[in-house]
Amino acid sequence: MSLVNSFINQIGRELGRDAYRSVMSPSAGSRRKQQIVDSEVSIFDQVINFELLASDEKTVRHLANLVEKAENTDVEDFEWNELFYELDNKIDFCKANLPSEFHEQLEKLDEINANNYHYAKSKHVAYVDSVILHFENVAADLSKKKPSIAAVLTIVGARPSYMGEQFIYTLINILYIFILGTIGFNGWMTYHYPDLFNGNLPNQTPADIALIQAMGKVMLGISIGFYLLYFFMGLRKISKYQKEIQKNIDSKIKFETYKAELLK
Repeated sequence: MSLVNSFINQIGRELGRDAYRSVMSPSAGSRRKQQIVDSEVSIFDQVINFELLASDEKTVRHLANLVEKAENTDVEDFEWNELFYELDNKIDFCKANLPSEFHEQLEKLDEINANNYHYAKSKHVAYVDSVILHFENVAADLSKKKPSIAAVLTIVGARPSYMGEQFIYTLINILYIFILGTIGFNGWMTYHYPDLFNGNLPNQTPADIALIQAMGKVMLGISIGFYLLYFFMGLRKISKYQKEIQKNIDSKIKFETYKAELLK
């Protein structure tokens, strides 16, 4: 029990909630929100705060009402089982503190709570299966893009389209590379043919030629430097993309481990 709860606390409260938001249907989300709106105090808090009332009959009736409410609890919440465990504790508490005449009713409530637990568990396992399938499908879709091909396409600016990004980013990359290529070409020509690509600078003396060639070097250096920066940023995005694949694989493994512990 403690091992299962540790997985629930670790996975359910962090990873599980994120996964739930990513795979749940809009109708399920609206239904859960409606449950929150309709109830000022959660069913779990009501169970936690349960205590003996002045009348034994009212106590049993109140406990039966809580057991009935628990039947409709949201099993997509990764703390669902704590509710049934707490109800089980409250039923045992009542058995120990109420007259024997109520024990038959309490035994029936105990049986109903156990059946509700197994029903909720089966639904929760089905939900966990859907989460596992979600991460598996996402990882499989992402893995269709090969990092080596993406790196090659980065050279010509086509990486965003291959990686599934908006086409506008491909156009921006191509334009960026074209501008850098133009600057680099002019720098190369200025360095090798200073007498033809001198602009408005004088080119009569060796000092003039050296100055023009220096300008060519600067232009060539700027184009190469910014292109290397662009290429490095592209490789960095590819690396993040690969980490996203691994993240989904790790999440899938965590949920598979959680499910295995849940089914023990």
